[in-house]
Amino acid sequence: MTLDEVRLNIDKVDKEIKALFKERMMLADNVARVKAETEDVIYKPDREERMISNLTGDVEDNIKMEYTALIKRIIEISRKYQYGRTLELRDCFDVDFVTDEPEVSSIAMVKSELYICQDYSKDCVVAVDNYQQVMELIEENRVDAGMGILEDISYGVSDALHEMLTNSGLYIYRCSVVQENGHNKKVVTFADKLVVKENHNRLKVMFVCKNKSGSLSSVLSMIADYGVNLMEIHSAPDRKENWNYRFYIELSANLLKKDIQALIFQLMNETMEFHILGSYYCEE
Repeated sequence: MTLDEVRLNIDKVDKEIKALFKERMMLADNVARVKAETEDVIYKPDREERMISNLTGDVEDNIKMEYTALIKRIIEISRKYQYGRTLELRDCFDVDFVTDEPEVSSIAMVKSELYICQDYSKDCVVAVDNYQQVMELIEENRVDAGMGILEDISYGVSDALHEMLTNSGLYIYRCSVVQENGHNKKVVTFADKLVVKENHNRLKVMFVCKNKSGSLSSVLSMIADYGVNLMEIHSAPDRKENWNYRFYIELSANLLKKDIQALIFQLMNETMEFHILGSYYCEE
């Protein structure tokens, strides 16, 4: 058999796979409709493990790993589709946000970072020793917002600010890149409400993976399936869990879009812990 003949057979098989895929997605739609009516959960890892085991049990060893990977991807894609359809069928996107930025007459900052404050006069700024105190001032309504350096792009990120945002229920709503001594620093402003505007092109989130093989790969693959660009990722030890990590990521996304809401809905349901840390515009 020539290579051209083999390729013709591959084309034939690919068309058959395409037809079967369409049929499977129609069935996935039926599943989404039933689960939307019954409010059943979409992600059922135990059932998926049984499906994979049953389907791969009689496959030859020389292609078993490849077939297992294929089945896992088909299941993941089916789940992705079901999350989007569920949001269409049910009003279950449980994320509260506003569309107007807060009016700021006073703002809190850590003393060592006062030099990056360019938008507010000194009379408006309350200087404190750490981000914990910034958080307390906002929670007590003694200031309207906080400001800090989220990342020095040349050197690294601020774990203290990331952790404060995760634990406090405060959200970034503004971001600017400030150059200082040849270094670009990502300066953010945050307050006690999630603000989402039409011009926002960044979404900052934190998640903790479930403790099983391939969980981080699955999350990153999920993000790619939605066509979302991952702008930044870093990890920090999760202080509540031994041998586990928090992952902080910045997505090129806008939360007003339905597909992004579906992605966030899926992340909320398929990670061990998940928080939105902010929505903002940042220059490309």
